[in-house]
Amino acid sequence: MLPQEIQSVLSKFRRAIRRYVFLEGIALLIAIACAIFWITFAVDVIYFRFSRLELPTSFRLLVLMSMVILLASVAASWFFFRLLRSFRNRDLALALEKRFPQLQDRLITTVEFEGEEASHLKSAMMERTSREAVDALTKIDIDESFDPTPLKRLGMVAAVLFCTLAVFSVANAAGVKRWMQAYLYGEENYWDPFRKHSLNLSVLAQPGDRVKEFDSNRIYKHPRGSDLELIVESDEAMTVPERVDLNYLIFASGGTKRGRATMSPVGSGRFVQTISQVVEDHELWMIGGDFVNRRPYRVQVVDPPEIDSITLECDYPSYTGMDGQEDQIVRVVATQVALPMETEFLLNAQTNKPLREVDLRSDRFRLRFGRRGDSSDSKDEVSLELLDENGITQKRLTVTTPIESLYSSDRTAFQFPLVVTTGAEEEWNAMDDDVTFPFPISADTSLKIFLHDEDDIFSQEPTQLLIEGIADRAPVIDTKRTGVGTIVTRNASLPIEGRISDDYGLADAWFGYRIGSDSTVNQTPLLNRPDGQKDFVLNDSSSGEFERFALRPLKLQEGQTLTLGVYAEDKDHLNGPNIAHGELFSFKIVSDDELLARLFDREVNLRLRFEQIRSEVDELRNSLGNETERAQRFDTDPAVRSAESPVLSSFIERSLHQLRKNHTESRAIEVAFRELREEMVNNGIDTKEKLERIDTGVIAPLQILNEQLFDTADERYALQRMRLRQVIGVEESINETIPAVDDLLAQMDRILDEMRDRGTINDLIQNLQRTIEQQRKLLEETENKRIEENFFFDFDE
Repeated sequence: MLPQEIQSVLSKFRRAIRRYVFLEGIALLIAIACAIFWITFAVDVIYFRFSRLELPTSFRLLVLMSMVILLASVAASWFFFRLLRSFRNRDLALALEKRFPQLQDRLITTVEFEGEEASHLKSAMMERTSREAVDALTKIDIDESFDPTPLKRLGMVAAVLFCTLAVFSVANAAGVKRWMQAYLYGEENYWDPFRKHSLNLSVLAQPGDRVKEFDSNRIYKHPRGSDLELIVESDEAMTVPERVDLNYLIFASGGTKRGRATMSPVGSGRFVQTISQVVEDHELWMIGGDFVNRRPYRVQVVDPPEIDSITLECDYPSYTGMDGQEDQIVRVVATQVALPMETEFLLNAQTNKPLREVDLRSDRFRLRFGRRGDSSDSKDEVSLELLDENGITQKRLTVTTPIESLYSSDRTAFQFPLVVTTGAEEEWNAMDDDVTFPFPISADTSLKIFLHDEDDIFSQEPTQLLIEGIADRAPVIDTKRTGVGTIVTRNASLPIEGRISDDYGLADAWFGYRIGSDSTVNQTPLLNRPDGQKDFVLNDSSSGEFERFALRPLKLQEGQTLTLGVYAEDKDHLNGPNIAHGELFSFKIVSDDELLARLFDREVNLRLRFEQIRSEVDELRNSLGNETERAQRFDTDPAVRSAESPVLSSFIERSLHQLRKNHTESRAIEVAFRELREEMVNNGIDTKEKLERIDTGVIAPLQILNEQLFDTADERYALQRMRLRQVIGVEESINETIPAVDDLLAQMDRILDEMRDRGTINDLIQNLQRTIEQQRKLLEETENKRIEENFFFDFDE
C-alpha cells in the first residue's frame, strides 16, 4: 500500500490537472464561440454592404452546422474527454518525476512496486524509498507542475472576446438579434427591420397611364414592342435614397445580356426609367441606399391583343335584289366597308388571344362588353353610353343580352349585331334600359375597336373600321331631244332618247310636263316602262318602238310654252321611293308656217355653206392644172427634181388637207339636212312630195358625194404623195386626180341646183306667208279702228 501522503499528493495532482483542463476548455469554448460570432457577424455585414441582400439561407445553415460541429468537437476533445480521462498513479508519478528531478525516481519506484510481494530486504528498501519520496514531496509545490502562461493567454483572449461581445450586446442589441435571426433562427428577411430604405417597383401601363403592380410572383406581362415605363417609389416611412440604379437581364434569342441604368428622380421619393421597344423578357433589380430586391422582378413579353380578321354576315334589304349574296361572307380587307342602307349585319372578329373585354367606340356611342374588374371573379356585363355631338354622355344604359352570344367559347372571337340605318338618331333617342339588337348605327360610322385581353393588356392602337352606308340614290336620267328644236308645232310628236339607271332597280318611269307658268307637273306613261331593271334604255332600237311625246292631245295654242322631262322612281320602300327627273326641255308652240320659215332660213344657211365648199373644191381643181407642168418637169428632168420636189410635196399635202376639211364640212351639211327632214316629220308639216324631194334631191346625192366621190378624190391625192416619194409617175397621178375632182364638182353642182330650186319654192312660200301675215295685221288694225270710232261716237251722244 502506498503511503497516505503519496496518495494525497497524487490525488491533489489529479484534481489540479482536471481543474486546468476545465478552465482551459471553458476558455477555449468561449474564445471560439466569440470568434465565430464576430467572424459570421462581419461576413454578414460585409456581404450586405456590397450586395444589400441577406446571406443565402443555405450558406447560413452551413455556417450554423459548422459552428455546432466545431464547438461540439472542441467541447468533446478539449473538455469532456479530457475531464473524463482516468489518471493512473504511475502516469501521475512519471509526470511529477519529470517536472521535479529532485524526486530522483523515488516516487515512481514507490508507485511501481505498490502491492508487490518482496523479501524482507527488498521491503525494507522500498519502505526507505517511500519515506524519502514523502519527504521530497513535502518540499515541492504541486501547482508548479503547470505552466500558467497558455491558460492565462487563452483566458485573456476569451475574456476580451466575451467582454467585447457583452458590451456589443448592450450597445447593439439589434445587431446581435439580427445575427441570431440570421444564423440561429434561419429567418429569410432578417435585415428588413434594420434597413433604412424600402422601394417598390410598378409599371406605368398604356393606354391611360395606368399604374400596374407586379403580381404575387413578381411577374408583369408587357405588350411586345411597346416602351416599358418603370416607376420606383420609396416607402413614406423610410428614408428616400439619393440614387436608384436599375439592373436588368435581357433574355434574347442569342443569349442573355446585362444592363444598368440610373433612374431619373421625379418628385420626392419617386424615380422613373423607360426602356424603349421591349421585345424580350427582362429580369429587374432595384438598388437604392441599402435596398435591393432579393428576387428579380420578371417582365414577360407577350403579344398585345389584335384583330386578325373581320367578316360581316349581311342581311340586305329585299328591294335591292341582293338576297342571293347573303350567304357570301363579306371580308373586310381594308379599314372600310360599304353596305346598302338598312342592311343588318353581324360583325365577326377573330383575335390572336383570349379577351377580357371589347370596347366599341364611335363619335356618338360607346359599347362595352366583357369583364371590367381585374379580379378573375369579376362578372361579364354589357353597357352602352350614348353621346351627344360634342362627345358628352347623354345616357348610360345596361344591356341585358347574354354575354355568351357575343363571345366564342374560348373568347378568341367576338361578334356583334348592327344595322346601318337612316333612323339611327331617332332610335338612340328612344332607347331605354331595354336595348334590343341589332344596334343601329348611322351612315359613315367610324368604329374604333379597343381590346382588353386576359393578360390585362390593352390594344396599343384601336382597330378602325369605317362602315359606309350607301344611300339608295335617286335614279340617274340622261336624256336628250332628237329630231326637234325648241320651236315646235301643236301637232308635233317629240322623240326623247336616253338612258335611266338606278343602284338597285327601277320601279317606274313617265313623262312629266308643265304648260306655261303652271307649276303642276302632269304625267304621261311611257310606251315601254321599266320592270326592275338597273339600266333602262329609252328608244331601244331592238324593240322597234320609240318613246314620243305627242302634243296633239294637249290642244296647245300658238305662243304657249311646254316644259317636258322624263321622270323615274326606284324600288326603295324603306327610305323612299326616290324620284328624279332628267333634263327639262322647253318648247314654244308656233304655227306650221312659222316653223317652215325658220327651217327655210336654216336651209339657206346650209346652201351658202355648201356653195363655199364647192368654191374651195373648184380652187383645188384649178391648182391641179397649174401643177401639171411642174410634175412633168419632175418626171423628165432629173436636174430640176430636187428643186421641184419640195414644191410638189407642199402642194399635195396642202391639197389633201383642204380636201379632207371640205369632206368633213360636207358630212356636217348632210347631217343637218337629215335633221331638217326629221323636224318636218316630227312636227307634222311634212308631205310625201316634200320628203321625196329632200330625200332624192339633196340627202341621197350628198350621201353619194360623202361616201364615194370624196373618198375617190382622197385616194388620188394619196397616190400623188406615194408617187412623189417613189420619184416616178407624178404627172400621171395628177392627171388621174383631175377626173375625180371633176366628178366632185359635177355632183356638187347638181346638189346646188336642187337647193336653189328648193329655195325658189321656199321663197314663194315665204312671200305668201308674209302676205298672209300682213293681211292678218291689216284686219286686226281695221277692227281696232272700228272699235275706237264706235267708242268715241257713243261718248259724244
